[in-house]
Amino acid sequence: MAVLIPDVPKDCPNGERLVYEKLGRELPADWVVLHSLGLPRHETKIWGEADIVVLSSQGVYSLEVKGGTVSCSDGVWLFAGPGFKSYTKREDPWTQSKSALMAVRKSLCDANSAFKEVVFGFGVVMPFTRFDVAGTEFLPEVLLDKRSYREGMDQYIERLHRFWEADYASREGKTRRGLTPHQIRQARQILRPDLETALSIGGYLTGVESKIIQLTNEQIRVSRRLTANPRSVVRGAAGTGKSVLAMDRAKHLAGSGRRVLFLCFNRLLASHVRRSVAQEGISGLDVWHAHGLYREIIRRGGKEAELAALDESHPEFFARRFPEVAADALLSNGGEPWDVLIIDETQDLLTTSHFDVFDLLVVGGLNHGTWHLFLDPLQNIYGSDAEHAVETRLATAYPVLDELEDNCRNTRQVAAQASIISGIDLAMNNAPDGLECENVFYGSRPDALQKIQDLVEKLLSSDVRLCDLVILSTRQRSNSLIAGLERLAGRPVCDLGNEEEYADGAVAFSTMHAFKGLERMVVVAIDMQDIGASQWAMLHYAGLSRARCLLHAFVPNGSTHRYRRQATAFGERARIRSK
Repeated sequence: MAVLIPDVPKDCPNGERLVYEKLGRELPADWVVLHSLGLPRHETKIWGEADIVVLSSQGVYSLEVKGGTVSCSDGVWLFAGPGFKSYTKREDPWTQSKSALMAVRKSLCDANSAFKEVVFGFGVVMPFTRFDVAGTEFLPEVLLDKRSYREGMDQYIERLHRFWEADYASREGKTRRGLTPHQIRQARQILRPDLETALSIGGYLTGVESKIIQLTNEQIRVSRRLTANPRSVVRGAAGTGKSVLAMDRAKHLAGSGRRVLFLCFNRLLASHVRRSVAQEGISGLDVWHAHGLYREIIRRGGKEAELAALDESHPEFFARRFPEVAADALLSNGGEPWDVLIIDETQDLLTTSHFDVFDLLVVGGLNHGTWHLFLDPLQNIYGSDAEHAVETRLATAYPVLDELEDNCRNTRQVAAQASIISGIDLAMNNAPDGLECENVFYGSRPDALQKIQDLVEKLLSSDVRLCDLVILSTRQRSNSLIAGLERLAGRPVCDLGNEEEYADGAVAFSTMHAFKGLERMVVVAIDMQDIGASQWAMLHYAGLSRARCLLHAFVPNGSTHRYRRQATAFGERARIRSK
């Protein structure tokens, strides 16, 4: 993984951020990638800026990123979203990238003449756009557009290196070289020198997070097997990266021109994935949460009266009766099935009635279609009998079975704390070290509210961003510890489940149940008085595992002994595993 400076880009379009993060993931560890580099020595502007600069053993490259649609009329270029307001320029992207490169080259060569022997080049990246217009101003050799964006960034830099090395050889009659390791460090200090600063909590967590958001070798192997097989079942505990793999598979198959249905149980997760798909400009990928899709199918099939006649409080409504009506609607109305079915959180849909619906949603059905299921067997709410019936149903389709064991979401401290409180062990393999996760014990409700205020203020003043923080409760907000509390640390408190209420700049609140499938860098867990109670264990396991880097649990003083008992039991389980 290359060194990214800064670790997290700020105030930039999503397309630019995605390219920057992809460079970080796919370039060698001793290379340096700079984002939004200010250029006071720009040749045509008082102050210029390079979107991205790569310092590498293959040379120095300035990249201009256009993360939306690109068009040109009468010499005026129009660049449009998603993720930013449309704007126009007289300069084409190649000229912008070239002029930024010249300013970078001047800064380096003025500081040290040895940089004059280095390969300098520029490139243009359009991740969401196919650009195949011919023109004397355009260099297709240095363009990375939608057609080839999935190729590794290391391959793209190698392509730039070959082109610019040949260009220099033809113009100068000699070969230029890349940067030495020493020159990479020197160039980095010239262009963006280090400052002596104190390390904030937010800065530390960002560094820790960079270690856990990449695919592990285990996930890469599983991903390759998914590519090679039309049907698979991937099992893994919380934090092992099932959702990451599910989305990666869905995007890849949609990118190959197939109609893909991404289905999950959680409405918030579906909304999150849907926004991500829209921002990336991916076509052919439909995202639904299961109950929302069922209601739409029933509406189209004219079965709304049958659904309305059912009692939603009946124990079998969601497990059997609701999907049965949806299946009837599909049979009566038909409807075009999808080419591929990808289901995340399958454990929440693990009944034969749900699988009757799935069989109708994909071309070829479950026996002959293309589908991939991702599930956490520890969160199976329907029990072993239902799981056995589904496994028997799927056996005739001969799916590939895979297990994920590496934790690529949580730090070791988060995984341990969530395991202690819930009594259900998260994966610990390859989880990186992070900050200690502290319980906050309190007496009265006013004492708890003051401590929550103090904690949130501390986190925000230590560079933890609001978008990286969430308060999770085992209860609805109206029944939670913060019921009636409108503001925290001077910010409004908004419920993620209420899309009309939620706004940027708010402290996010959600129930643990509604937050399944999502994650945040920092989780503040409240209403934890039921630690150790078996009926709450699964909810605690699902909710607390949403924290990537830091977990603070608010526990009443009366439950202190329960936590100690849970910690002792966790230690004993760990001792047995180590034998």
